[in-house]
Amino acid sequence: METRTQNVKRNIIFNIFKYIAQIVLQFVLRTALIYFLGIEYIGLNGLFSNIFAFLNLAELGVGSAIVFAMYKPIAENDMETVKALQNLYKKFYLGLALFILVVGGILTPFIKLFIKDGTPADVNIYILFLMYLFNAVVSYFCAHKRSLLLAFQRNDIENKVSTLCLFILISVQILVLFITKNFYAYFSVNIFTTILECILITVVTNKRFPQANGKGKNLDKSVTKSITKNVLALSMHKIGGAVVFATDNILISSFFGLVVLGVYTNYTFITNSLITLFALVITALTGSVGNLIASNDEKYTYEKFKQINFLFSILSAFCTICLFVLFQPFIQTWTQNSQYLLSISSVFFICLSFYFTKMRTGTQIFKDCAGLFWQDRWKPIAEAVINLVTSIILAKFIGINGIFLGTIISTLAAPFWVEPLVLYKHYFKRNVGSYFLRYIFDFVVMLGVGAVCYFVCSFIPTGGLWLLVAKFAACISLCAVLLILAYCWTKEFKESMVLLKQMLGFGKRKNK
Repeated sequence: METRTQNVKRNIIFNIFKYIAQIVLQFVLRTALIYFLGIEYIGLNGLFSNIFAFLNLAELGVGSAIVFAMYKPIAENDMETVKALQNLYKKFYLGLALFILVVGGILTPFIKLFIKDGTPADVNIYILFLMYLFNAVVSYFCAHKRSLLLAFQRNDIENKVSTLCLFILISVQILVLFITKNFYAYFSVNIFTTILECILITVVTNKRFPQANGKGKNLDKSVTKSITKNVLALSMHKIGGAVVFATDNILISSFFGLVVLGVYTNYTFITNSLITLFALVITALTGSVGNLIASNDEKYTYEKFKQINFLFSILSAFCTICLFVLFQPFIQTWTQNSQYLLSISSVFFICLSFYFTKMRTGTQIFKDCAGLFWQDRWKPIAEAVINLVTSIILAKFIGINGIFLGTIISTLAAPFWVEPLVLYKHYFKRNVGSYFLRYIFDFVVMLGVGAVCYFVCSFIPTGGLWLLVAKFAACISLCAVLLILAYCWTKEFKESMVLLKQMLGFGKRKNK
């Protein structure tokens, strides 16, 4: 029987391999897009991605609710219930694919309303949108198989398949761009690779988990009732999350045009790369945390929560500081064009928004795995309304920074305090005051270390690859040393180092 630590270790190793491959390949592809087609196409891709994030709202959290429902029957080896949940998932996603196809078709004639100052002259915006729509619909046909891998804590299997397909996708896309310089041909490769990945995921999952194939028994009313309740709550989380995180590109395109959006997405490419790193670690941890919650008492789980939350807080601080110090020199060296730089105030707001979002990670993992979807169902709606209203109003008065500031305000107004309050009240049954005191301490440490790193690294000039490498090395080294000095005396630091050693295979494992 594999331990949770072994599952987390294996999943993180494969996740990191996939992450490195993905970042390198996508960086090369983005460079090729800028070189062969121009910054407008980068903006167009970012706009369509956000629109389909909205269309994905139709999923309404059903996938998360069903994966959560699988943890207990898998832990109890109740494969009949797992089969039944799989079939429920499959039926829903087939219906979802049809729904998105219809809604996307209706939306197609109005797509130009989201773009200020026109579109690239050599593409038909409507045909291109339909291609993106078809690609999005195809991906739903293997969603139920991906959920099975997540529930069984075998994300490494999916990562092997998706990394292979990603390598094929980006290699062929770069070749197609070099030969044709045609955006239609470039995106057609995407559709082919999506179909290939779905086929491979289905075949591999059926072979690896044959015991989960089949119809299964009828679900108990208590199970369907629990899923229905969680879906209602998760639908609010989905809507709120989409409004907060999928509106920036749409608002920037509508207010400022595709060129400005293209410049901004160069920055979000980097932040999204880090968000992907967080997501990979989250995915690797989620199944094990779900199993931990199903198998142990709240006191033991609380100790693990403090360790994991600390690791995410120090990782959030490290990434935020390095982003702020290195954003501008990296973009300038990469693009060789100062017109592709945002102002330093915009960079500050982007980094601050990243920090507040990622500091929620540990709390979100434990809250979701504990099934606390219903208790904070109104939080994402409040967050979404605040974000949309403040972003639009502030954008009219202070420009693009208003959109970034709107996201920060909405994060602090709702999820910042609601999520930990729900987790501590309904699962840990403890006072949440210690959490907020620690959050304030972590925030002050991040600002202090960030100020020192920015000041020291400002003495290294920008210009050329080697100066960029020197600034990278100085920033990363100094930031790591200062953060270790700030935390090495804490209990969480010492315990988290033990946990990391266990994950990496060093030291003695202590399984409860």
